[in-house]
Amino acid sequence: MNDTLPPRPLVPRLHLFEFIDQDWFPRALRDLATDYLHAVSTRLGLFDGAAEVLARGLQSSGNNELLDLGSGGRGPLPRLKRLLAEKHGVDPRVLLSDKYPNADAAEHARREGVTYLERSVDALKVPADLRGMRTLFSALHHFRPDDVRRMLADARDQRIPIAAFETVRRTPAGVLSMALVPLLVLLFTPLVRPMTPWRLLLTYVIPVAPLLIFWDGLVSALRVHHPRELRAMTQSLAVPGYTWEVGEVAVPGKAAISYVLGRPDTKHS
Repeated sequence: MNDTLPPRPLVPRLHLFEFIDQDWFPRALRDLATDYLHAVSTRLGLFDGAAEVLARGLQSSGNNELLDLGSGGRGPLPRLKRLLAEKHGVDPRVLLSDKYPNADAAEHARREGVTYLERSVDALKVPADLRGMRTLFSALHHFRPDDVRRMLADARDQRIPIAAFETVRRTPAGVLSMALVPLLVLLFTPLVRPMTPWRLLLTYVIPVAPLLIFWDGLVSALRVHHPRELRAMTQSLAVPGYTWEVGEVAVPGKAAISYVLGRPDTKHS
């Protein structure tokens, strides 16, 4: 873990639109992108470093449950659930959720020992009956700063741990690296399950998937909240009995991921 903040951002934050955020965007195309992102993050273990942060958050939680917000095509939690058990002796119950639930992903989630809620769950209006530690993977950038502050403040006020992780960087190199995304989509699509004629058609014949994922990836890099901005947010939300961390974490052989973690102090729980 490293809580040293990187230099000030050289790239201004631009809240452009991502296709998968739009209410009107066809579900089949949204699933095309979120299933791909799940396959890549899981097969490559991009979020493996998050396990240690999650373990600390769960330790301060009043229960042994993780509630993932904005899960899309499942995200990395099914893999992280196994890592938590193997390396940290923690076996949490995992609930996946999304504003636009992915029915196919829900079926696969059940086979992996996790639950994907069929009802729509808005990350800005988490139902009171869902009390697990809240997580977001490559999802915090979908929200404007005021909404991020609301989201973090709600978890604090409910005395529920919350952790959000991002792999992209709002740096010149991070933005320019998105030019590689269309090629990566062509290379990694064979890893996606289920593999359907529809996916093959819209990837290799009509390049809808490469262009869609490229655009949303580029916008993600321009939208992502810089660690210094997250630090300023969490400092403004500081109250006794609740601790905030902003930093980076990595495991050998993997790129570092940035995170923000909020958790109630054990002695005040």
